[in-house]
Amino acid sequence: MKLESTLSDRAGMLYTAPLMDVILLLMIFFLFGSNLVLKSGVEVNLPTSSSSLPSAEDAHIITLIPTDTAEFYFNDERVDLARLETRLEEAIKRSDQVVILGDQAVDYGVVMEIAKLVLNAGFEVSFATKVETP
Repeated sequence: MKLESTLSDRAGMLYTAPLMDVILLLMIFFLFGSNLVLKSGVEVNLPTSSSSLPSAEDAHIITLIPTDTAEFYFNDERVDLARLETRLEEAIKRSDQVVILGDQAVDYGVVMEIAKLVLNAGFEVSFATKVETP
């Protein structure tokens, strides 16, 4: 006795539900994955070091660039020393970690002045560097 299927033949057609699931998962992965990378909006030439930066989850970022004015970036917002103190008072509620991205050309005294201000506000400070290449 020969058994026959009552289902129609779909040989040339892909099942769309698994395909749509994979595409949706890839979109979610790439959209949200790019936000998890620590980036600054300004190009900074970091000094080299053999040590590595400790993990700083949800840390605030201060970016120091070589300029004639005493302005720099605090969490992607351009500020000066006077406005930095008020920003630090508001920011300590979110996180008590600060990463300083200081360009090599920035005066060492300026870097230490900002680090002292951040430490006096009650933050933990880390200095970002790039890895030495032999």
